[in-house]
Amino acid sequence: MSKTVTLKPNPKLLNANFDGYKLSSEANVTLYTQPLTEGVEKRKNSSNCYLRTRLEALHNYFFGDPFHPLCVYYFSNRGHLVKCNYSEDSRLSVGEVVWQADVSRSSEEGSEEDGAGSGQYHASVHFPSHDLAVVNNGQGSLHILETQDRTLTHSWLVSFESSTEESVIVHTCLQAGSDHKRYLHCLLLSVTTPQDLMSNPQYVIVDEKLEKSKVSAVHLIHWLTITYNGATWEISRTRTVAGKGILEYCSLDETASGLIVLCHKNYSFIEDVTVWMNIGSTTKKDLKVQVTAQELSVHVQDHHILFGHLSNPVQADLVTWILNDDKLELTLPKASEGVVWQGLFDSSDMHGEEVLDPQMVEEVNQRLAHLTSDLWNPNPDAEKPPYNPGQLEACDEASEDLLMIRLDGSTHNISNLGQLGPTQHLFNSRVDETKVPAFCLRHDVDGILWQPSGEDTFTHVATYNAFGYVKASKTMAKFTCAAPDISYVAVADVKSHIYVFFQPEAFGGELRNRKSGKRMNTVARQLVISMKTHSEILGLHTSPNVLFVLTDQTIYAYCLRSQ
Repeated sequence: MSKTVTLKPNPKLLNANFDGYKLSSEANVTLYTQPLTEGVEKRKNSSNCYLRTRLEALHNYFFGDPFHPLCVYYFSNRGHLVKCNYSEDSRLSVGEVVWQADVSRSSEEGSEEDGAGSGQYHASVHFPSHDLAVVNNGQGSLHILETQDRTLTHSWLVSFESSTEESVIVHTCLQAGSDHKRYLHCLLLSVTTPQDLMSNPQYVIVDEKLEKSKVSAVHLIHWLTITYNGATWEISRTRTVAGKGILEYCSLDETASGLIVLCHKNYSFIEDVTVWMNIGSTTKKDLKVQVTAQELSVHVQDHHILFGHLSNPVQADLVTWILNDDKLELTLPKASEGVVWQGLFDSSDMHGEEVLDPQMVEEVNQRLAHLTSDLWNPNPDAEKPPYNPGQLEACDEASEDLLMIRLDGSTHNISNLGQLGPTQHLFNSRVDETKVPAFCLRHDVDGILWQPSGEDTFTHVATYNAFGYVKASKTMAKFTCAAPDISYVAVADVKSHIYVFFQPEAFGGELRNRKSGKRMNTVARQLVISMKTHSEILGLHTSPNVLFVLTDQTIYAYCLRSQ
């Protein structure tokens, strides 16, 4: 039985009186540039699969080091892992090659195929500790590198090498064990077809419903556990989780005993049946609802008002109900995906009268109104649309709910489930190098940053005022990153522009609104950076006071200064 996960914002971190952002001059920003001696390693994606194309299009070519925030890395087109860093003394350094990845296989090798799993992925690197790096070349090769002190300039040494699925790294963590053992957990992400998935015997955690699914592609999360016995590394365990739909966040929990996934509702194979009942005037204390996999029972003040055998099984532990205006609403999650219910109860319990909810009927009629008319083609030359598309935001298109799922690493079952509703995911951020990444969700107009801890605890650690509203207006946004000290969040367009939103800062003096007379001693700044190039922005990295931007020819370091 899975436990319910709820996200409760901290009222003390919400600012109901936020007065908006004040546009700041770009003159307060100092720019340093460094031309690239080698081009950025880019792969041409020939796939016609949406999941694969989305994964490639949103790939950030910059890789940050959480233990050294002012260092960034990228892969060159020759396979060199190049390090650049910023310091007060030397400013933006020239790129230094620390390792050579094998990218000899050309991306054209898979160009003849255009399916979900065709072609290689981009190379990626993660830093699980201050002295280790994990590199995946995107072509099926995984390396563990001994970096020693990464503030010094030297080549990194290969400590372990293994063949894996063609994929990208999404998360790594290192745990200490007994007898000098160390456990390195790696999460790799790839895209494949359901047919390839079911025919491959190495996939050990696969939902059988995928066989009957009509989707063309699925995400694969490969969970590798690599053990260090004091002398060598070896892969001790491999697990694979598959699911369809869009994946927004993927990480291990704090104890590395479970997998946390934030995804759209169609990712988890759950569908709901909603039941309404008019039960008259009553209270929750007098109401008793009992649901098993095959039966539904409702009591009011010890009176049995409904009982029946369901026509199809449900997930009893996920059933929810609410009482509102003398009407009881039950939500029954289906146990089997894609099964169309012909009725609530089976043929042996067809007693009484089934009455459709008038509000639901009216809603359906309104949705279909544009398809019906008493006349043939009554208004073929209508110039005014039924709504103003300019008034819609990205959040208005969130027709699918978000789900928070924790998969137990031992039982391979869902241990925790949170149904977050039609909530917009804004970005992910790592605020502490010793903790798993946090994720930011929209709450009203704000963005709330949630930090996972333990197995089922999610703490509200910061609020980005009005950022949910702001992000919805950035239709050309490609990357969204936040500084690890939570001082600002940056949004980069595909080309040319970067928008930076700072947390409210105190300043000397006081501001007064001439119209309202309101006084304030803090201000939240907004900075618009217009780049001098129209090249595509390939990477974005945020550090406490420096914003790094990568194009195909240049690295930019914007030193952000407070007024």
